[in-house]
Amino acid sequence: MPGDGRGTAGGREQHGVANRVVGRVAELAEVDAALAEVQAGSQRVVEFVGEPGMGKTALLDALRARAERRGFVVLDGQAMEFERLPFAVFVDALDDYLGTVDPGKLAALGEHRLGLLSTVFPALGGGTDRPDLAAAERHLLYRAVRALLESIHDGATLLLVLDDLHWVDEGSAELLDHLLRHPPTVPLLVALAYRPRQLPDRLATTLARCSGDGWWRRIEVGPLSPAEVDEVCAAEVPPGRRRQLYEASGGNPFYLDALLRTGPARQPDAFGDRDVRDHELPQAVRAALLGELSGLSDSVRLVARAAAVLGEVFDAGLVAPVAQTDETDVLVALDELLARDLVRPTASTQRFRFRHPLLRSVVYGSAGAGWRLGAHARASALLAERGASLPVQAIHVERAAGIGDEGAVDVLVRAAWQVCALAPARAAHWLRQALRLLGDRANARPELWMRLAHTLAVAGQLQESHDILHQVLDLLPPGPDGQRLEAVTSLAMVQRLLGRHGSAKVLLLAELDALGPRRTSATAGLELELAAGALRGSDFPAAVRWGARALASAASDTQPRLVATATALLALAGVFAGSTAEAVAKLDEAVRMVDDAPDRLLATHLDAILRVGWTEVFLERLDEARRHLGRALDLARSTGQSYVLADVLVGLAYAYLWSGRLAEAACHADDAIEAALLVGSDELRTMAGAVGVAVALSGGDLPSALRAAEKTVAEAGTAAGRGPTIAAGMLAQARLLNGDADAARETLLHAGGGDDLPRFEFPTRASWFRTLTQAELARGEMIGAARWVRRAEAAAAVTGLSGQQGHALLARAAFLLANKEAAGAATAAGEAAAAFAAVGMRLYQAHAHMAAADALVTTGDRAGALSRFGQAKALFAAAGADTMRRHADTRLRALGGRAGRSSLQGRAALSDRERQIAELVAQGRTNRQIADQLFVSPKTVEAHLSRTFTKLGVSSRAALASAIAAERSPAPEESRDSHHD
Repeated sequence: MPGDGRGTAGGREQHGVANRVVGRVAELAEVDAALAEVQAGSQRVVEFVGEPGMGKTALLDALRARAERRGFVVLDGQAMEFERLPFAVFVDALDDYLGTVDPGKLAALGEHRLGLLSTVFPALGGGTDRPDLAAAERHLLYRAVRALLESIHDGATLLLVLDDLHWVDEGSAELLDHLLRHPPTVPLLVALAYRPRQLPDRLATTLARCSGDGWWRRIEVGPLSPAEVDEVCAAEVPPGRRRQLYEASGGNPFYLDALLRTGPARQPDAFGDRDVRDHELPQAVRAALLGELSGLSDSVRLVARAAAVLGEVFDAGLVAPVAQTDETDVLVALDELLARDLVRPTASTQRFRFRHPLLRSVVYGSAGAGWRLGAHARASALLAERGASLPVQAIHVERAAGIGDEGAVDVLVRAAWQVCALAPARAAHWLRQALRLLGDRANARPELWMRLAHTLAVAGQLQESHDILHQVLDLLPPGPDGQRLEAVTSLAMVQRLLGRHGSAKVLLLAELDALGPRRTSATAGLELELAAGALRGSDFPAAVRWGARALASAASDTQPRLVATATALLALAGVFAGSTAEAVAKLDEAVRMVDDAPDRLLATHLDAILRVGWTEVFLERLDEARRHLGRALDLARSTGQSYVLADVLVGLAYAYLWSGRLAEAACHADDAIEAALLVGSDELRTMAGAVGVAVALSGGDLPSALRAAEKTVAEAGTAAGRGPTIAAGMLAQARLLNGDADAARETLLHAGGGDDLPRFEFPTRASWFRTLTQAELARGEMIGAARWVRRAEAAAAVTGLSGQQGHALLARAAFLLANKEAAGAATAAGEAAAAFAAVGMRLYQAHAHMAAADALVTTGDRAGALSRFGQAKALFAAAGADTMRRHADTRLRALGGRAGRSSLQGRAALSDRERQIAELVAQGRTNRQIADQLFVSPKTVEAHLSRTFTKLGVSSRAALASAIAAERSPAPEESRDSHHD
């Protein structure tokens, strides 16, 4: 059986005993089954799990060979023990192949996706030394990689091999997590190999969560049997020696191979056994590996050690300066190392790799610690001289520099800055190393500790960020110092993200008390954080009080940016508390300030525009909300402020959802969930999950929405305040729409904190009272339903908002229809449709038309019902709510109405995706804009449009738009009844 040795890239040569497959019949049968399933059009994952040397990589070699015979495109990556550059395993797998891909195919991904990909993959013109990397966004990069895999398959099946994942860098682990949760929609087999005891915790959690379904195979790679060892040893090894080899190797193929290579008499000599890093190796195997090298001359040993310093894969041109020897000597030494199969060639003529990672580890560890320090120093200087990227230099700098080396600190800090947006965990590692090198002077650099805390928060390591910020506060003297204020407010934010709202409040109050009664920008900053915490905790009156204090403090200290932020917060707090008139006045002031502010200033106070946008959502100014939140999104992305992305994206999702634009709402909801997952906050993840449920409910996929709602609530973790409240409200709606009215009522009342629903934002309470009305009606409780109708109407009257009045009117309409007052129900539902139409809430308008139509059917007004059903159908179609559109169409047909006169229904039916793209074409979007919005390639859009043109018998975008418009137009008999609106 082979060990974990790798042959040449692109055509792996087989060397020695450790590259022969012996036994493993069941394992290879699993491999063949997975390949066949992928060839049939599926996605599959195969894990090869085992301890060092058990033969995981050899099974991967067998998988590669079988896949290549079947015509698979093989993408092959390996993680390295020392060289943990961001996304290294994916760069290793994809970069060489990308250099062969038709540029036109890559261009079809779109400029934005290609730009993100180029920040990581050198073949696309970039890499981790790109200056714009700090402004990139992780979850969008991960989606771009998914789209890349979908675009390059070109009809072929793909095999993505990721070996030695126990050494995977953090960025690759996150990317793999994303791809396993959102697998590319092409025939793809992902093969993973790793040592389970060394697997990083996050990746172990990912694999445990994703495995268990039929698409996943886990192959435990164990030791060879005595009979298989006999087969490996062959006849030239005496039986007694075979038994000794089996006992010494434990059936481990790599250990067996090492022992066979050296023979019983070979022992290590001058190479020594000073510092072997892999302590899992048995002493006999370590001795065998070192003995394998014992016949080398001193000069060849030196070259081997220098190569081991450079990496498992190394560039021959770098070895001589690191070894401090002549290039000719290096080439001679390489020939000997190749002849002894200690190193092997790769596809590149200048690059070589060690036969096995364990061999490299032994060679590296056999060198003296002092010599290694000097070698890494020479490597870092050489790489800097040759213009290598800062992250590549950092690999050697962190191993070579001594305490007090300011130059090394500078390299590590700059390397961290370059990768912090896309690989924040690696950036945090380098910042820690920089602080270590500062020694006793580290405490004199609180700004560096702050950067580390921020980077850890972005990486989702919130507890570590929390602990560092506490250390920073111990370093800074009490008082109004700007650094201390930043540390306090950052710590409060992290505590809220951890669900520790009480701790954040105690911290802020203590700092505020220490500042004394004088109002300054420092007190304003603390008061703003207290107001923000109250908002998160659904204590809306407290949020108003602290917001007013913050505004007064900022105004007294003439701080325009703080004034804008406090004004925006006070507007949002006011609207949540039900003070609509005051909120509108504050909002108008805040809008003037943020619209006048240039991007460079607004980027330093993103909370101002974020809260303006959220306030506009709740005040039903949906067009303005999309404009302001869109600007906030652009600023957050361009400045790398990823910790605010989930908040911005949730707001945008609601703005698009309430506007009746489901495709955009779904995209922003998905982005919000991904952004929240990367931050690692239960609070943000719960908020994002809740809006995702709202979008699913509006799209009509009720079973999926219920499952998503139950999952979001069950996984709320430490989340507190508004996030769990809204998630539970969505669960109540999902339960109601799936037929469980009792559970819906109980869930909603518990989430809302009682009959008045005080935990829900005041502007939304009428809609929640409408849900309670529907639940009571479903339970047959007419008295209870009447009570909730009155509460809905009272809440809507206080807000004065058209949309909330629409919800109250729909609650009234449902109650009247249940009481057999159909005419009154039709009137109330018609008024609701008009109320929703006034603020552009088209999906709710469509539901109101449906309610009016149901009532009109009961009164016998067939023409009026047809008109309402027709209008509802057109609105559902425009929103992309295909399930609801089909429901409205069914009701139309049941009444004997026409299904519509446009060719969209007169010819072959369009798929949901074809109809969605047709709607966007009718809105004037280009193929590129549609592709970016739907996260597909322009070629995919073109393919859908081509089929749509054929189905509908049209030949131009204009003709398609006309067909869409015709479908939306009411029939003549429907138009005569439009007075119902």
